[in-house]
Amino acid sequence: MGPINSSTDPPLCAKGCGFFGSPETKNFCSRCYNDYFIEDLIAEPSKKLSQLIVTPSADDNTTDVLTEETASATTSAAASTPPNRCECCDKKVGLMGFNCRCGKTFCGAHRYPKDHSCTFDFKTLDQQNLAKQNPLVAGDKLGSRI
Repeated sequence: MGPINSSTDPPLCAKGCGFFGSPETKNFCSRCYNDYFIEDLIAEPSKKLSQLIVTPSADDNTTDVLTEETASATTSAAASTPPNRCECCDKKVGLMGFNCRCGKTFCGAHRYPKDHSCTFDFKTLDQQNLAKQNPLVAGDKLGSRI
């Protein structure tokens, strides 16, 4: 056998574990790179979260940038809300709560709009949806006569 050509061999792991590394994994072997990646993931969110939080806006496709103060205010508001309860009977609904279009959560007994005196206007919404789905099509009246 001939001598080993060191220029074609991959580099050894940067941590010195004895395995071969690759440039895609920053010259780490697969195991060391996974350890490095996990440590990096743990360190990154705390740095980025303290700087800013980006949330999508409900109105359009733009994003709103929240500062650290508003982010802490929204997390404290979310933490202070009580567990999901029915708006009518105050029964705990847990994961099985029914969300109405009026924006409230109800139990199985009050899930229908007439059972909880819903204020949402379903009729107008459905009329608008029908108008969008079925546009008025009018042909040329003079073109049909020959």
